[in-house]
Amino acid sequence: MTVSKLAFAGLAVALGAVGAAAVVHAQQPKYTLHVYDHCPFCNRVEWLMQQFGINYERVVYGYGAGADPEKCSGHGYGTGPLPLTGKKMLPVLEGQGVPCAPGARGQPESMEICSFLIARHRLVAPCDSGRDDVKKITAELTALKPALVEDRLVKMPIYDWADARDVAYRRYKKKLPIEVPPITAQPEEIAQLNAKLAELPALLKGHDKGAPCLNEWGWGMDDVLLLPLLRAFTCVKGAVFPPAVEAYLNIEATQMTDYRKHAV
Repeated sequence: MTVSKLAFAGLAVALGAVGAAAVVHAQQPKYTLHVYDHCPFCNRVEWLMQQFGINYERVVYGYGAGADPEKCSGHGYGTGPLPLTGKKMLPVLEGQGVPCAPGARGQPESMEICSFLIARHRLVAPCDSGRDDVKKITAELTALKPALVEDRLVKMPIYDWADARDVAYRRYKKKLPIEVPPITAQPEEIAQLNAKLAELPALLKGHDKGAPCLNEWGWGMDDVLLLPLLRAFTCVKGAVFPPAVEAYLNIEATQMTDYRKHAV
């Protein structure tokens, strides 16, 4: 076979591969993911879908949507059950072939959605490893979250808080004063946060698709669980994310709002 024929054969193989990929992409199920932007459980599913290139339409709700006004101490927040499952619960994945209860429009519960997607798309996403160092830093960051994140999160310009009643319902659920106080300097707490963030690069022991991940064998459920917690702290002005952690979050590649642009 001449060089030109070899080149033509190689081109044909390449075009065939591109065509096959296009067919696979075209045949990918169409999903709608119903979320709150701020919700860590919703974020789990979004990061999984982003990591593995699973396309979806994103529908964001006000946080009070689906709340039962009669169970909110007479405050009148909410608009009754969401029409997705009959309950106030997100995320919900909707689409052809997505399992759901009779009368429901989609599948709720973040980890069940992740399990469904992993099985349906044959994703390689190892279960959480139970690493002690990951457990430790997760617990320490979780302990810092109420003081640093709660008052700031509701100031983010996201649809979750489009109505003042959405913020009020959030405060009610968290057993906090309905009025959001002004953000005050918290040098001690922010210093503690930055000390924890500085420890994270050493925990990122692997790489997957050019970005850091927690385990040597690649991206998996450890990352699904940790990333939403880290994202919550991006609304804190003064939080310092080391370059490796910025690359790990890779928020700009997702459909989620980049809180860093609005940090307070």
